[in-house]
Amino acid sequence: MNRYQSKKFITFILMFPPFIEMPLTYVFSGLIILLSIIGFYYKPLYNKLVYHPFEVFRGNRIHTLFTSIFLHKNWMHLLFNIYLLYIMSKDIEYIILEKNYSQVQIKLIWFFVLAFGTVSVNLVTGWIYRKDVSHTTIGASGIAFAFTAFSILYLPLDHLKRKHKFIPLYYGYEIFLAFLIIFVCLMFIYRKNSKSNHKAHFFGLIIGSLLAIVVRPTLITEIIYHLKSRW
Repeated sequence: MNRYQSKKFITFILMFPPFIEMPLTYVFSGLIILLSIIGFYYKPLYNKLVYHPFEVFRGNRIHTLFTSIFLHKNWMHLLFNIYLLYIMSKDIEYIILEKNYSQVQIKLIWFFVLAFGTVSVNLVTGWIYRKDVSHTTIGASGIAFAFTAFSILYLPLDHLKRKHKFIPLYYGYEIFLAFLIIFVCLMFIYRKNSKSNHKAHFFGLIIGSLLAIVVRPTLITEIIYHLKSRW
């Protein structure tokens, strides 16, 4: 490795905060990667963690409301979810909450968003398929999008570095609304024949936004006053 390559490698490593700054994100992401890879090849683990709404809504396998986030269909599914999850989880644990909360409080909020977001998304989407004996669900898509909504809406007037001529999105709440519209359209277009669980994406956004409001209710008035000032 020459000097130029070494410099690029060091720069890449420095992009990642130290483990002590965001241990929950690193441990959680590592567990998802590890268990997903094992689940690719070891079916007993896969069968133990997979979410089967038909059984859960009859009082069985309740643990899978949470454990299903540790499984993925394939490498593409895993890599997309882990990338989005890492970026947004880092925002929550390492960036956006640090001015208002202690480290202990930040960890508790992170756990609250993770646990409530995961279980509630699976409950809502599972209710839709509770009578379908063949339907199963895996993946961290729901919580990844819940983290996304929380991260974007927590500070709704945060904005991109610069405005784009052809993309009329600048503030956080505008980006959030764009996500909602996109997934409503995807749910309608692919409501019968889709390999992706767009319902989990949509409800993840909804639940994440509600959790952001619970943690920081003043964001609603900030959006309202900002909209009034623009009109």
